[in-house]
Amino acid sequence: MENMKDTVVVYGCFDGVHQGHIAVAKKAVEIAKEKGLTSVVVSIPKDGKVLSTEEEKEYLFKGKGVQEFVSCPSDNMAEKAFVKDILVGKLGAKVIVVGETHANVEKVTEAAKEAGAEVVVCEAVKAEGEIITTEWVKQAFDDMDFDRIFEICGHPYIMIGEVEHGKALGRTVGMPTANLGVEEDKLKPPSGVYATSVKIDDEVFKSMTNIGKRPSVDDYDYVTIEAFILDFARDIYGKRIILGVRHFVRGVQKFDNLEQVQKQVQKDIEKVREVLESVAE
Repeated sequence: MENMKDTVVVYGCFDGVHQGHIAVAKKAVEIAKEKGLTSVVVSIPKDGKVLSTEEEKEYLFKGKGVQEFVSCPSDNMAEKAFVKDILVGKLGAKVIVVGETHANVEKVTEAAKEAGAEVVVCEAVKAEGEIITTEWVKQAFDDMDFDRIFEICGHPYIMIGEVEHGKALGRTVGMPTANLGVEEDKLKPPSGVYATSVKIDDEVFKSMTNIGKRPSVDDYDYVTIEAFILDFARDIYGKRIILGVRHFVRGVQKFDNLEQVQKQVQKDIEKVREVLESVAE
């Protein structure tokens, strides 16, 4: 971070990366191309559980053309000092792009001017006449309305993690699964079965994912994220994958025997295929 120069910077928490955040980042990319500068997103992590991890933010913003991503705690620094010392001083900002709903546009503009940088204010993005906010994303998440999340974010609710060795219990019902390890602070959807997508390297596959404890197969008191990738047979242990949650299929059920589990699994797979045929890409 120390030696960056000639940049266009956007900064904020960006939890639940939505279309408003993406619009500000795209404006920075556009200005950077026009002026021959480098586009940078500065993410200020929040404490506690998050809708978007820092890795997920980087993935989403770089997917929109942002060149550099910096995760930088503000340490409760005053906004004017953060603008002058960090954004301009350390990151070499020539232009700072903020959304029109930014709480301190005037302070940012004043601090940037004093430090010799320009501020560009980006118009807020609306849906149904209202400005999209992180609170909207959180409400949709709490409602398990993943179509709504796709609508206001422009992408599915994603979880990025490494495929870990699990207990291989999926094989007992004819469906070997990818056991996904995600960050501790990542908000996981409520326990149940979901229609999902899995991105591995640059390929996207349809999948069915079980999130939660597994009352029919063991008594361990922990939550797992296990994705059964449809029509897929490769060794992906150790790979980092992007799981996109598209639709809630059903809650957790307790079955009496393996045969019942296998029958339900087949029903779930049929439902997942049906759902994924109809959701937006």
